[in-house]
Amino acid sequence: MTSIERTAYPRFKRLITAHELHLFFAPSRDEVEWAAARTDCDEHLLAQLLALKSYQRMGRFPKLDEIPEMVVDFVCRTVDLPEGTVAKAANRTAERQRTAVRQRTGLSYDKAKARKIAEAVMRSEAVSKNRPADLINIALEKVVEAGLELPGFTTLDALAAKVRTEVNASICMGIYDQLSEAHRERLLALLSEKDTSGTTKYNRLKQSAKAPTWSHFRAQAEHLGWVDELGETGVWLAGVASGKITDFAGEADAADAPGLRDYNLVKRLALLVCLVHKTRMRARDDLTTMFCKRIALQVKRAKAELEQIWEQQQAIVEALIGNYRTVLQHIDADSPVQAAREKAAALTAEIMTAVGELDQDAGPDDVAARLGHGLAPALHTMAKALRVQAGALGAPAAAVDGFGGFEGQYEQIEKVAAHHGNYWEVLLYGHLLKDRSTMYDLTSRLELRATSEDNRVLDALTHARHHKNLRDYIPERQEDGRPVDISFATLNWQKAVRDKNRPGAFVRKHFEAMVFAALAEELRTGDVAVAGSEEYADWSEQLLP
Repeated sequence: MTSIERTAYPRFKRLITAHELHLFFAPSRDEVEWAAARTDCDEHLLAQLLALKSYQRMGRFPKLDEIPEMVVDFVCRTVDLPEGTVAKAANRTAERQRTAVRQRTGLSYDKAKARKIAEAVMRSEAVSKNRPADLINIALEKVVEAGLELPGFTTLDALAAKVRTEVNASICMGIYDQLSEAHRERLLALLSEKDTSGTTKYNRLKQSAKAPTWSHFRAQAEHLGWVDELGETGVWLAGVASGKITDFAGEADAADAPGLRDYNLVKRLALLVCLVHKTRMRARDDLTTMFCKRIALQVKRAKAELEQIWEQQQAIVEALIGNYRTVLQHIDADSPVQAAREKAAALTAEIMTAVGELDQDAGPDDVAARLGHGLAPALHTMAKALRVQAGALGAPAAAVDGFGGFEGQYEQIEKVAAHHGNYWEVLLYGHLLKDRSTMYDLTSRLELRATSEDNRVLDALTHARHHKNLRDYIPERQEDGRPVDISFATLNWQKAVRDKNRPGAFVRKHFEAMVFAALAEELRTGDVAVAGSEEYADWSEQLLP
């Protein structure tokens, strides 16, 4: 039996506030006079008023012992009945009171008509809804709209169970008739044939996807191929509401193989078909989710690699700054190097002047005496200044040699320039390289569709797949001569996929990385859908007309 709490069937609340008592259960003076004219004692008057207010509130007549004590006491106090008055009414008296209430409220009591309306609406809705509570709620709404008194809850619950059983049996038979004998045998074999793990293949239908690793990619792709080989479940379930398919699949998923074998053949096969259908959808969902997670993981790794490069380049930048400082010292007029250079030049001029003052007829002894007394200290000072200058001039070259020479310095400067800014796109392909063949295989297994008229990403994917065997570059024009539109990509991506030395071509590895990253984003946002999927289905097909 369905729990009444799960339905909208009118009943008394466990806790009724004072405001609700005054709003719904306080009889007016006219109602009290009307009830008093039809009763001959306080007990019958109280019963009549309780029947009237309960019917006005809920559209049905509750039993007297079902009415909460607080409601009874409130009505007694409102009409000034003696304390302790108990509502009483014999069967015939109670029936007359109910008839009077129906006449006053204008509602009709037609039990057969109410049941007929409830059964008709339940039968029409049971085609798409499977929960008895949903069927009961819809029947309540239609009976109220018809202005009829509500049937009892047990009546509606039994009717919902009966209708649901009949409709489900009809749906199961329709599915059974769609199956060929070979398909029936293949599906039934799932409950008996063992897998490599020692369990039935029926349990294999229930397996979920694992972490998005390269090996799990392969395993999930094989799982998708296996469930697709079981048959075209979409054809067998044509015309069956998605809600029914979900409920049938859930029932099959909750049961084990021995438990499912206890069902009759028709229902057993119908549940198996629904479970296989949902498994096929889930396999596509899982594979697509793994693809999106894998791309997100590799993008994260590419950005982390860029941060490592930034950290490594910090030392390079500091060294380059140090070298630049040395160069500045050589060209700065106030630096020690420039002062040493100027001092050496002054001493050179002094020596030349002293030498010029020597007499041409002076002998060797006179020259030696002059050099020893005046020029020797100047030469010593000049040599020292030149050593300082030479040491300073050699420092930049030594620093450059320490970092690998001029070629090494140029290479480091190019690295800094290449990864200036948030330019992680050029690093992504290195992380996707080992997944390349798997991702191409995945995108060929899944039927991808654009949910709008924007097909740029899928066109780029087709172009990449067509030229995937080329080595370094692929043409930027399609076979019909139209250029491949990559305006969906960011400026960094558009910069990465082009080589200024190869106009008219794309860099293949960066083009593929760009397409896979864009495809993952389109799948997440719903701009690209996966046919046969549930989570990544085409949202535009679910819109109301």
